[in-house]
Amino acid sequence: MSRPLFALVVAEMRIALRSPLLWLLTLLTVTGRTVSTWHEMPNWSVEGVDTATSALVIGAGAMLAANLAILRDRRADALELTDPLPVRAQTRTLAVLVAYPLVAMAYAAVAMGMQMAGLLINSRPVGHFDVRELPAGVLPVALMAVLGAAVGRWIPHLFAAPVCILLFFWTLVQFPQSWLLPMVPYPKLAIDPVRPPAWHLLYAAALTLTVGTAALLRHGSRHPGLVLPGAGSAAAVAVALTLTLNSPAAAAAARTEDLRQSTRSVTAGADHCETLQTTRYCAFPSYAGWIPLWRDAVGPVVAAVPTAFRHRLPGITQRAGTGTFDPTVTNRNILTTMSWGRNGAERDSRRALAAQMAAAATGFPRGTQRGAGPSGCDARGRARTVVALWLIGQTEEPLPATSTRSSVRTDSGKPTERVVPASDLGAVDYGPAELAYARRLLAQSGARERIRANWTALTAPATTLDEALPLLNLNRSAASETPKGTPCE
Repeated sequence: MSRPLFALVVAEMRIALRSPLLWLLTLLTVTGRTVSTWHEMPNWSVEGVDTATSALVIGAGAMLAANLAILRDRRADALELTDPLPVRAQTRTLAVLVAYPLVAMAYAAVAMGMQMAGLLINSRPVGHFDVRELPAGVLPVALMAVLGAAVGRWIPHLFAAPVCILLFFWTLVQFPQSWLLPMVPYPKLAIDPVRPPAWHLLYAAALTLTVGTAALLRHGSRHPGLVLPGAGSAAAVAVALTLTLNSPAAAAAARTEDLRQSTRSVTAGADHCETLQTTRYCAFPSYAGWIPLWRDAVGPVVAAVPTAFRHRLPGITQRAGTGTFDPTVTNRNILTTMSWGRNGAERDSRRALAAQMAAAATGFPRGTQRGAGPSGCDARGRARTVVALWLIGQTEEPLPATSTRSSVRTDSGKPTERVVPASDLGAVDYGPAELAYARRLLAQSGARERIRANWTALTAPATTLDEALPLLNLNRSAASETPKGTPCE
């Protein structure tokens, strides 16, 4: 590298480092991703891809910044300033092609590192972390910076770079799973999605060199130093793309079923099973690290149930977001999802799982427990409602019942509004009286022994709250409301 070129590269890097486009978009990317993922436990199979994809926002800023740097030569009286310089326009282009991709990659690497660090706070990550996602996120940023310089040389107008950015992101949105893209932003939805091989990184790097060569060719194609690198990078693009599309990973991706279009059971593949304290937990293998979290949520509820009745309790099985329900699994298990909270949101995850076990222990219908009943049911005035809420309280504080509204059509085709209960117990409604009695039980030291001693009577569907108060050693402090919906059976 000649001294004038080196000096130009250093100068351009200083300008790029101070570019408001780059550092503002970096700040926006880190802040947005941190906020959006703060309450979700990370799955590396997904978060690695999302973190790499988020760097494209910085790439858009790099494309604009590099384009503006190239367009300096188009400013008024620019020729009078540049002609006396001991460097040609080709050298100035090369300096931009070196400086802006390097600075943009540095910004992207810092942003991705900060996002990864944020994902580790108060978390128990699951999934497979693929280190290739890091360069897979950085290389497209360099490509976008180089593309901005190339567009500036071949189409020297201010509108060209914004249009190029729109086309770039439109392509990503329209073909999100195509391995022809320098970045594959949206993996086929699967338990463990298949990602492009290392050859795809070579493809992205060679594509970047090819675009950079194209930018320099705007100054003339006779220079031997451009012909050979240009031909070599173009050949590398073809070879890397061929190896990528014919790799074992590509064949595996073609065989992988997209869960959005799946007709298989939602629990298929959840075959990593452990039995802890009489409860069987089954997870997808890459999610096995969450089994202790499920145990911590369900274990206190199971421990509060009399030993003689624990064999009736269901197991915990993980489910995918889409697919069919297998009755042989759903009848014997509580289904938990592929997400779990953190940084405060884990309390909702723990409460939801504990509530399902509490509902199963006290005999609430499975349909309403999962919210599958069309209108839910009403559990006001029943002893087992108090016991179920008390069981939830072994893990997290039970909450008041609410309701959701949905629009449905009657048999005649007219739209009507349906109100469905929504509570810790599913589509089961209860009132403040049942919740107040449960909280009083949670504050009593001997409540567990009394509930265990009278378990059969307290969990019988016909036992009223008034009949249960003497068994629970509670004074009548609040009258139960009259059921407003169909009583739970």
